Amino acid sequence: MKILVVDRSRVFRALWSRMVLAAGHKPIMASSGAEGLARIDENDLELVCASITLPDMSGVEFCRQARARAAGHDLPLILLTTKQDHDIRRQAFEAGATDVHDKTNIRDLFHQAARYGRPVEHAHEGKVLYVEDSPTVARVMIRILEGMGLEVAHFRSADEALQTFERGSWDLVLSDILVEGEISGMGLVSRLRQQFPDKTSLPIVAMSGLDDQNRRAELFRLGVNDFVTKPVLEDEVRARIGNLLANKRLFEEVQDQRQKLYDMAMIDPLTGLRNRNVLAECAARFFAEANQKDMPLSLILLDIDHFKQINDSHGHLVGDEVLVGVGELLRSTGRETDVALRFGGEEFLLVLPECDLFDAHTRAEELRQQLRELQPAGITITASFGVTSRPSGEDVGMNDLFRVADQAVYRAKSEGRDRVVSRALDTAAKPDEQGTPAVDLPGPGQPTAQPVS
Repeated sequence: MKILVVDRSRVFRALWSRMVLAAGHKPIMASSGAEGLARIDENDLELVCASITLPDMSGVEFCRQARARAAGHDLPLILLTTKQDHDIRRQAFEAGATDVHDKTNIRDLFHQAARYGRPVEHAHEGKVLYVEDSPTVARVMIRILEGMGLEVAHFRSADEALQTFERGSWDLVLSDILVEGEISGMGLVSRLRQQFPDKTSLPIVAMSGLDDQNRRAELFRLGVNDFVTKPVLEDEVRARIGNLLANKRLFEEVQDQRQKLYDMAMIDPLTGLRNRNVLAECAARFFAEANQKDMPLSLILLDIDHFKQINDSHGHLVGDEVLVGVGELLRSTGRETDVALRFGGEEFLLVLPECDLFDAHTRAEELRQQLRELQPAGITITASFGVTSRPSGEDVGMNDLFRVADQAVYRAKSEGRDRVVSRALDTAAKPDEQGTPAVDLPGPGQPTAQPVS
């Protein structure tokens, strides 16, 4: 930014020039009001800071004369003072000052100068749904909006705009409150907020030539974010719409950051599967529904066989390729309703809603065979599977089933690995007896045993 500083003191001009440079802007200095006005005419400035006392005029008079010039009409003007005087502030704002700032804290002003700067053409991106039945007003508004770099879809009626809204992606809605058609602009606002509750971050601006306070209050209750009075002032429209779009972008950035933080907490970065932190979230929902409706729910726990040996013999990078390959297999072969997790290390867990023990056992056997054919990094891998299911008519929790699935995996390991062991949950047994009876698969190539309920 090019910043003009007007002050009678050579010492302060030198100091403030260094501050402007340090803040990343270009300083232009003037020692009097007349010189400052000449600098305004000569330069395409973006901000002017003038002392309240100048050798040839007051800062208030400087503001008044600057505003009378074409180059200073919409130029941000900051008056610098060491006195907190209400009358001076009132006179400054009446003369056209943008703000009054404390001289002792001017360094912060230069670092925050961009917030006072003139709007930059094409500084915004987005698509505006615009409703206006006056061709004259529409031409003016479309010129302003397109001058801001926005794409405009213009409709003469709110009915047509409402029909189009759902099919498009919009960054802002701008509507006159009195337009032709069965639906008024107020009706459009009401319908948008009621019918599309997932789009609460979408800014809506109402326009009207009727500056009625009661009407304004009603519009804000309906859900508008701002109100523009006709005839429109171009600078005001730019500022209001620019602020709304900037706030929308900030909100979306915050949402993106929240999603990234959630993913970091819930997604395993290596395999892309959800991690065990998700269990508390999904288990409560799945088990509550299964218990309430007496629906089947199964778990498959798999542990890659001899994984430590793979790491020791081939290196951890190859071990990582194995884990990634297993994760991709689980993600690509499951139903949409299934939840696949990397439980930890070389252990993976599948939560299968509406799946009984027989079907879960069948699914586990299919996965066992697919793993043998997978050969990630050129290595043949196998896994041991433990399968269990919620018994009909019983209220059980995640821990109940997981304990049984874990015992089934342990048995599969002890019986030679590369096999599926299914255990039915016995709710009458003690915790250390839990999981009987059990059925496991024989070795590869032999007939598959069926799970016993």
